[in-house]
Order: sequence, then structure tokens, then C-alpha cells
Amino acid sequence: MKLYKILIVDDEIGNIKSIVNCFIESDEQYVLYQALNAELAFKIAIAEQPDLIITDWEMPGMNGIELIKKLKQNELTSDIPAIMCTGVMVNSENLHTALMSGAVDYIRKPIDKLELIARVKSMLEISDSRKIIKARLDEIESHNKLFFALIESVPHPYVYYNLEGVIMGCNHLFEDLMGHRGQNLVGKTVYDFMDDEKTGLCLELDIKLKNDKLNLNYEFKFGGRCFVCTKSLFIDSHGKSEGIMSVLTDLTELKQVHNEVLENKKRELTSSALRLIQMSELNNSLVADLLKMNAFTNKKGGEIIRKATNKFNLSTGENFWKEFESRFENVYESFYEKLNNSSPTLTAGEKKLCALLRLNLTSKDIAAITFQNPQSIDMSRYRLRKKMNLSPNENLVDYFLNL
Repeated sequence: MKLYKILIVDDEIGNIKSIVNCFIESDEQYVLYQALNAELAFKIAIAEQPDLIITDWEMPGMNGIELIKKLKQNELTSDIPAIMCTGVMVNSENLHTALMSGAVDYIRKPIDKLELIARVKSMLEISDSRKIIKARLDEIESHNKLFFALIESVPHPYVYYNLEGVIMGCNHLFEDLMGHRGQNLVGKTVYDFMDDEKTGLCLELDIKLKNDKLNLNYEFKFGGRCFVCTKSLFIDSHGKSEGIMSVLTDLTELKQVHNEVLENKKRELTSSALRLIQMSELNNSLVADLLKMNAFTNKKGGEIIRKATNKFNLSTGENFWKEFESRFENVYESFYEKLNNSSPTLTAGEKKLCALLRLNLTSKDIAAITFQNPQSIDMSRYRLRKKMNLSPNENLVDYFLNL
């Protein structure tokens, strides 16, 4: 059982003895300190940290009101409850003055033993409850300091909001992004700062997160910048969802660099295709000239020319396609995957035609690259359209451009 410490302050020794006797005669055990003036009482309070102080009002030098005020102003003694005990200042105005100065209760002299013990017990219980609450608040404050230190250390905009979307906390990077300070954000919903389209998307994904309880990652544009939004649920110790944590990673510069690299690759691919078209046309011209030599050679010479031209055509076509496919896949990484998903029955030759159409090449250009005539390419395009079940109004090239 806790042994409470009580400090009794009065300039009359008889009054102190009277209060001491009340405690001695009770069944409760207390550690009692005595002071004949307020100056000594303040020193004892600093040194011994009593659980309760009972002080007279009128005393030489510092009076009881001044003592209580001084105790409240000191960090070491500000939480010690004080009971005012007086036989002179007994009207309602005096009671108000005592309570306003920081006293927690007021006892009139002559002292009634039962009243004194009852009020002391009550004040000690209240004091214990306050200490428990204060300790809990200190613990919460400590956790909050750690929490806010952690979110401030996140190198990206961070916001934490409850399941209704009400913002509970954020770091300064999120404040900068929103253009508002924390006091203008906390208590409002994250949806208040979005347009209707973004609000709908955010609400839909938050509902999905709450239902599936799986982290989400998605691209999100805000203020002319591009972010990857990473969301996760905050779960308490009982496994209950309490809120949503969201981190916005700025991809604007990375996207710009990526787009620049992609544009360079597109230019390289287009340049490569055009160069190879020219090579194919030159090759066709060379083959045509070789075939003209058949009229000026014997049967054996003609066979040699025929084999040479066939081998040259095959070798050039294979080399071209290997180089083309390598460059094409570097630029359009998911094209073939999407093509397989939408039209899984396409042949290898049809897929090649799709890739060339994706570059918006004409039938003549494709014919030169694939060593066919333009009419054959037109027929292949027609068959491809039917196989992919495209309507007559759908442009084949536009379809591949949007794939």
C-alpha cells in the first residue's frame, strides 16, 4: 500500500498539532511534514515532493495564496494539490479567490476530523488519477514526437488519414505540395484538395484497400507533376484498421528522362527502318541487275546467279529482322505482350506485319523491307483485319498505335 506524504503549513503550532492528531487518530498511515511559514514549506515541497499540501491562508511574510501560486509556477511542484485551511477567510468570495489561485479544496477552521480525512482521501485519489493520466499523456506525447520525427524523415510527401479520409497528420513535404500548413490540413479530408475525377479515383482505391487489405501502388498526377502513390492500412494491436498511410513519390523528372530516352530510341528505330528500306531497295536493284545477266550466260552460270540472289535475299531479310526486332522491343516493350493477349492466334509473319504497321509504314515501305510487292502487303493487311475482327470503320494503323 502506498504511504502518502502530506505537508502541513501553519504559523500556529497548535493548528498543526490539531491536524496531525486527526491523521494519527485515523486508520490511515501518512508521512507528515510540518512548516511554520510558507518559505520553509516551499523548500520542503521542493525537497520531499509531498502528495498533498494543507496550508493556512494568513501567515507572516508569504501567505497561503502566495505559496500556492509560487508552487504552481515551479515545474517540480506545479502538480502537487493544495488544500486551503483557514478560520478567518471563510466567505464565498474567499473560496473563489483560493480556488482561482490554484487550491483544489477549501476547509474551514475549526477543523472537523471526519471532514478533513474525507477531503484528504478524495484529493489523494484525484491526484493519483491525474498522475496516471499525466503519465499516459506524456507517453502519448513521446510516441507522437517519435511518430512525427519518423514521418518528417520520409523523403517524399506523406499523409496519414482515418478511414473516413480525415487528415490526422502529414510531413512538411506534403504541406508544400498542398500549399497549406498543417493546421489548415489536419481535420479536413484528403478529398477536399482534389477535383471530382481524382476524388472518385482516390475513394475507389481507398475502398479497395480497406476491403482487400493489400498495399496499393498507382500513378497519380497532381499540380502538373506525376507521382507514384503508395498506400497501406494502419493496423492497431488488435488487428483493426485505423487509418491509411500514403506516400507520394515524385516521378516527374524520372518520367522526363524516360521520355527523352524513349524518344531517342524511337528516332533510332525510325532511322534504322528508313535506312534498311533504302538498303532493301538497293538490294532489289542489285538482284534485278544480276538476273539480267542470265541472258548473257550459259545454263550453269544462270544457276549460280539464281542461287546467289536467293541466298542474298534470305540473308539480308534475316539480318534486317533481327536488328529491327531488337530495336523495336527496346522502344515498345509491351507491344507483343498486348498483341498476344488481344489476338493470340496470329502467326509470326502476321506479328511482323503488325510491328511494321505500328511504325506507320506504308505498304510500299513494308514491301521493300519484306521483299514482297505492295499488292501482297495490301492483301495481308486485309486478312489481318478480318482475323482480328476489326470493323470497317476502324483504322488498322490507329489500332496498333493505341495498343
